[in-house]
Amino acid sequence: MARYAAENGWPKVEETSDDPDRGTLREVVWRIASGAELHYTVDDATGCPYVFVTASWRNLGRGFLEHAEQHLDVLSREELFASYDNATDPEERAGVLLLLALGSPQEFDQEGFERISAALRDPDPVIREAAIYATSYTPSRHYRPLLEEIARRDPVGQLRRDAQDMLDAYDEAGIGEP
Repeated sequence: MARYAAENGWPKVEETSDDPDRGTLREVVWRIASGAELHYTVDDATGCPYVFVTASWRNLGRGFLEHAEQHLDVLSREELFASYDNATDPEERAGVLLLLALGSPQEFDQEGFERISAALRDPDPVIREAAIYATSYTPSRHYRPLLEEIARRDPVGQLRRDAQDMLDAYDEAGIGEP
């Protein structure tokens, strides 16, 4: 990432360190244009490094994100969907589901929603656990009924508690009923 940013003449404007006690992860930020920044961090659940762009205008952000996708070794959404759809081992499927959620756009994404919703109903508790966590990457009111169902009726007590914790986080963030 540092080489990519340097090749494009983008100055580093911020770097934070991992601090587990404060719940913060290492993040490096480069200014790529007026009102646009490239962020690099590593997801705590998957260990997967990822980038995202913040920008004053959506089209500006999308343009720089497309540039990053063309110049960095990244998995496309199509590759993530195919990996998830073809995974048969529950552990592998759970891991790919988290990556798929991590790579989802911030706005509502029907394809991602369908897979995460199906995973919330999966008979395997490993998949349901990953799906509960996956709803935190792009929270949506559309997940609430499924999370409420798990919180009330899941046969695994820890998953009931996890779903309730997620619902509590949704409440704190003001993510309401569908």
